Amino acid sequence: MKRTLAVASLALAAALALASPAEAVPTPPGDTPALACGLGTVDLTNPPLGYPVTTINDAAKKLGLSEVPTAVGLGCDKSIPTDPNSGTHRYPGSGPVVLRTSETAPTQEYCTNSVSARGDLLGNGGVVLPGGKTLAVIGSGCVVEANPIII
Repeated sequence: MKRTLAVASLALAAALALASPAEAVPTPPGDTPALACGLGTVDLTNPPLGYPVTTINDAAKKLGLSEVPTAVGLGCDKSIPTDPNSGTHRYPGSGPVVLRTSETAPTQEYCTNSVSARGDLLGNGGVVLPGGKTLAVIGSGCVVEANPIII
């Protein structure tokens, strides 16, 4: 019994040691659109106190996002390179996306799915009202990771 447990423990330790950090956190492919969100990005899994998460969740559902939103980017009007080896890629309005506050922000939100809408911002909460000029992007499956542009 002890021998079986020891072998299983060693196998698990070896598997964890061989796993690269890239396997633990998804990395955006170089052709994933990246956007600079000049009005900020918010990790909805740990939002600032009072942030209107319920309103953003409702907006995401109305825009067709089937998963629970995990990040939002506001004022995402500028395409930027995804990584040091790629150019910019047009954001089609939905799908995988990288959100940063600027091209050289220390971190980014890589989202495996997203929806977006142009709209005015209501107050400081970041609520999108249709008809505005800035782009708000709501993402799901998002992870915070280091920005490869500045690494």
